Amino acid sequence: MSKRFSKTETELRKLFHKSDSFKFLGETYEVKVVGKPLTMKGECKTDLYIHAESASGEAKEFKISIKQRNADFLENKMNFERAREIFGEDTSNILSKSIQAIKDKFESTPIVYFDLHKPQRHKMTLGWKFEIMNKLSGYKSGKLVLTEQQKIEVYTGQNLSADKRNSKLNGVIRENSGVANYILHVDSTIDKDVDFYMNELLLIEEYAKQKDLYFACKALNYRVVDDKWDGDRPLAVFVDWIITDAKVYGNLIYNKPLLVKGNEIGEKAKELLKKINIDSTNFMNFEQYLHETVRKKKYDNVRKKRK
Repeated sequence: MSKRFSKTETELRKLFHKSDSFKFLGETYEVKVVGKPLTMKGECKTDLYIHAESASGEAKEFKISIKQRNADFLENKMNFERAREIFGEDTSNILSKSIQAIKDKFESTPIVYFDLHKPQRHKMTLGWKFEIMNKLSGYKSGKLVLTEQQKIEVYTGQNLSADKRNSKLNGVIRENSGVANYILHVDSTIDKDVDFYMNELLLIEEYAKQKDLYFACKALNYRVVDDKWDGDRPLAVFVDWIITDAKVYGNLIYNKPLLVKGNEIGEKAKELLKKINIDSTNFMNFEQYLHETVRKKKYDNVRKKRK
């Protein structure tokens, strides 16, 4: 969570802490409890919890998931455990179906890059990371294949672990306090009164049905000259680098989404290069070992002389 968004949440909670009452759907409610549900590890879906009572004595819980209007990410740095908390028992099937829908985009993308004049651009693709978005983002992006009920579960957090669903509120465990029932889109600055924000609330069960969720797959590359890649990230699709009959193949593996990580594939790629005596000093020679099915890209940075 960004520092700016954390500050926005804090400002909104302070606003409700200072308020004795608010209006919601034409009825006045007296504020009884305000807080942020907390978990031992990670976060639940509820960012702002309000327990209030109407003049007639009706008690109501407002468990609000706060979203900034300009936010693109819903979940980044996704691993399988987090995906299962979001999507439930059908996680592997949901991920596989969604990724298969853009399979052609992976199949048309180079996985080895050469640059004679800028060796720092030599790289091998290890695979692609997975992020959940509010909109399409980049070439390898698509719509998540979800039912209406699954969308509701994503937004409410119904599939979260018990300690996240039953979070601590003001030091006391409150059942289902971490499962959101409303969503609120806000600007980064909180400058309206409580009635304004209560009027902006959207019931998640209705909101989620009408929303599409998207995913984006971003490449994790082994940068040969630097001898590194950007962390041990779980991969939605990974490249199985192998040598067969003196030729190098890079087979794309789709059936283990987020179950294989970058370090495993990176070390395998390094070991493969070592076997054929390829390193950062002679990486251009790697091309002669590649099977014709391996997609590659060669950069030519030599500027043509003007006539």
